[in-house]
Amino acid sequence: MATIEYQLGRPADNLLAVAVYCPFQKPAVLLTEPYSEEKGVFPTIYWLSCPYLVKEIARLEARGYVKSYSLLVKEDRDFRERLRTAHKKYAEKRMALLSGEKVEKLKAGSPAIYRVLKDSGVGGINNLEGIKCLHVHVADYLVNKENPIGEKVWDLLDWPEDCHICDGDRVREWQECLLEQ
Repeated sequence: MATIEYQLGRPADNLLAVAVYCPFQKPAVLLTEPYSEEKGVFPTIYWLSCPYLVKEIARLEARGYVKSYSLLVKEDRDFRERLRTAHKKYAEKRMALLSGEKVEKLKAGSPAIYRVLKDSGVGGINNLEGIKCLHVHVADYLVNKENPIGEKVWDLLDWPEDCHICDGDRVREWQECLLEQ
């Protein structure tokens, strides 16, 4: 839990499990509960927690990759269909995380929330031909290996050869200990 809090800079909300670990045995993608009465709706079930990947993907977004991939979706029918399929599978996986009792309760008492969870795609996006952000697509790809946006982004990235980002607190404690001696 300490590593996840360090990665996120806060306690994790609705955490169910670590879905993917990096090669250095640190959490990389978190599996989150899509709905709880305490926290409400959270349609992003795969949360990218690896600080290295978060930063590298933010750089790609800053360089206009969301726009260029959006154009690809518009122009390439096969790619668009693969993305729609990824969005639909994401929604199915999200619904599978909810108990039958919770689904029935949402249908009856919160139909709008139920529809968001049932019908929205990767990261809760309503437009199944759209791209919310690259981070959620990579997280989905790392878990399921079926997201065409995530796959394209991943082709531009890789795990670093050596990484100690998530050892941050321990490294700082170790350095402070050495300075005190």
